[in-house]
Amino acid sequence: MDIWTDIHTQSYLGVTVHFEKNNKLASGLLGVIDLQERHTSQYIADTLNEVCKQWDISLETITAIVTDGAANITKAVDLLFGNPNKPRHIPCFAHTLNLVAENAIARVTDLSLLIKNVKSIVTWFKHSVVASDELRKVSNSKLIQEVPTRWNSTFYMLERFIALRRFINDIVNRNISAPPMVCAKDIEEIIEIITVLRPLEAATTELCGEQYVSSSMVIPIVHLLETKIDEATTTQILSNQLKNALKLECSKRLGQIENVTFLAIATILDSRFKRLYFKNSVSLSKMLTKISEEIKSYEGTSESSSDSSDSSQNTEYSLWNNHEKIVQQSSRSRGRATREEIGYSSELNLYLKSAVGRLTDNPLLLWKDMSTVYPNIVKVALKYLSTVATSVPSERLFSKAGLIMNQQRNRLTSKKLNMLLFLQSVDESFWEL
Repeated sequence: MDIWTDIHTQSYLGVTVHFEKNNKLASGLLGVIDLQERHTSQYIADTLNEVCKQWDISLETITAIVTDGAANITKAVDLLFGNPNKPRHIPCFAHTLNLVAENAIARVTDLSLLIKNVKSIVTWFKHSVVASDELRKVSNSKLIQEVPTRWNSTFYMLERFIALRRFINDIVNRNISAPPMVCAKDIEEIIEIITVLRPLEAATTELCGEQYVSSSMVIPIVHLLETKIDEATTTQILSNQLKNALKLECSKRLGQIENVTFLAIATILDSRFKRLYFKNSVSLSKMLTKISEEIKSYEGTSESSSDSSDSSQNTEYSLWNNHEKIVQQSSRSRGRATREEIGYSSELNLYLKSAVGRLTDNPLLLWKDMSTVYPNIVKVALKYLSTVATSVPSERLFSKAGLIMNQQRNRLTSKKLNMLLFLQSVDESFWEL
């Protein structure tokens, strides 16, 4: 869930739902509710509770709630679910990456100034009909303006600026009203800065999907992200400073990611990853014990779950280049009995000793194929793998809402807005559920 304020300063709470059905991830809109009071934690908790009641969703059946890190929203989730021994709040990982990037860039003062200079040129093009027309004559691409709340918009702005720099330079030099063009040395800095930021952009893009499993990818992606940043070649001053700042921010904000119970269990129960990306053996052992306890709660019950699609590797740039090497290194030690596995469920031990799946496999389909061998683990796995890693789906609601709630529709009621967004959010497969 997330909160959005429209052009008329009316605030809304957007709530989406995500779940596994027939080995596919399904999603839907629960509501876009106008908020009539101060956004206190208690008011948000009461509003969310009312949404669940309207849809006849028992709070006990909710595995997790994904939101940004706003204090009032975080507390609202705690108030509604209340059990400190079973926390169900998951901070949006896209927001965490946004903070990593923003804070790293802010640490490098001269880099912020360079980005500001590029932004001034882009702004000039956006405001100048003459400049825009000239650029349109030589290229089908447009310059991209930075958006303050999205760090990756800075990345896209710089990337497009470099791609069009020859045209931009020519147009700027022929117009006396234009801001000064960045120098050749700054161009070299920007090229390396893009290289350093690219792994972060890939991670952000990959984890914002809702049509494929993402909760289990957070820990592997953090590991691979840190490796990619460390491997980035930097010969310029600003790009080297940015690289060091990113490493510092990753360590600060992502260093304890293996201790986030929900994400750790999801990773272990994704047969493409299992234990591959865990560095902290104590945390891993703790999570395996938790999984074993959950499996035992399902023993004695039975039933199971038919077709589908996964996806998600970026074809142009991928964080996953070293994945196969990590799999091979791990396979050498697989099968050796370890003392830490004593006491775990027999199903869990058997699962951990089996080979990992291929990266391109759909983990939900893999569990369908393994359900007869692991009848109890499969129920735990589907619960954790069906949760999304970010609150981006609820934010996407507001992109649609912003198009609907324009000045010409200033009398549109919140009830009708909710209905319109609901109708836009569903497809034929939703009604089949």
